[in-house]
Amino acid sequence: MREWYEIAFGELYLELYSHRNDEEAKKVLGLIFAEGELRGKAVIDVACGAGRYLEDLERRGAWAMGLDLSAPLLRAARERNPALHLTRADMRAIPLADFAVDWALSLFTSFGYFESQEEHAALARELARVARKGVIVDIPNPSFLERNLVKESSRALGERRVEERRRLLRDPNRVVKRVRVLDAKDELVAEYEERVMLFSRSAFTELFENAGLSLHSLHGDYDGSPFSEATSPRQLARFETKGKRS
Repeated sequence: MREWYEIAFGELYLELYSHRNDEEAKKVLGLIFAEGELRGKAVIDVACGAGRYLEDLERRGAWAMGLDLSAPLLRAARERNPALHLTRADMRAIPLADFAVDWALSLFTSFGYFESQEEHAALARELARVARKGVIVDIPNPSFLERNLVKESSRALGERRVEERRRLLRDPNRVVKRVRVLDAKDELVAEYEERVMLFSRSAFTELFENAGLSLHSLHGDYDGSPFSEATSPRQLARFETKGKRS
C-alpha cells in the first residue's frame, strides 16, 4: 500500500497549491538569510517540489540542490529550469556525505509526513547530518491550528471543484485533510488524504537540539512577525550547529 505522500504529491498538487508562488519563496528566504549570506554556500532543499525555492537560492549566490520523492514534481522542476540540480530520493536517506552542504531546508510543511515521533527524530538527525551550518524548518503552529481550523471548505479549480475536510487527531497530534476533486459534471476526479504530524515549539525544538542543533531564530509567519503560540500560524525556525563542523 502506498503512503499518503506518494499519492498526494502528483501533478494535481501543482494546481491545488498554485497560490504558493515564487514571491512567497523569495519572502521566506529573505526572512531566514541576510543578503549575501548564501553567496558561495551549498544548500539542499528537501522536499523541493517543483523547485520554487531553488531558483531564488541560486539568485542569492548559492549552489542549490533539490531532493524530492515525487517524480511528477521533479519533472515539473526540470521543465521550469533544466539547469537545476535535482535528485529523487526519500528524505529519510539523503544521498549525501556527512556535512556535504552548508544548509538543509525543510520548508512549507515538509516535516511531519511520517507516523511516529521516532521517525521524525531520525529525520531531524538526517537533516543535521548533511548540514555544516544548520537546518531551516517551516511547520504549522498546532495551537493556532486548533483554534482556527476550517473543518470544511470548497473552491473552484478551473472547471473543477475542490472539497476539503479537515480534522485534528490526538496521540500523536496530527492534522488530516481529505481532498476530493470533482469535474464539471460532479464526477469524482481524485480523492486522497494529507496527514501531517504536528509539533509544539518545545517538541520540535527538542528534536533538533537532540540532533546537535540549537534554535537561533523563530518567526511566526512569512511576514516576519515574531512567534506567538496564540496568534502565529507558522513556526519558521532557523537551527544552527552547536559546534564547528568540517
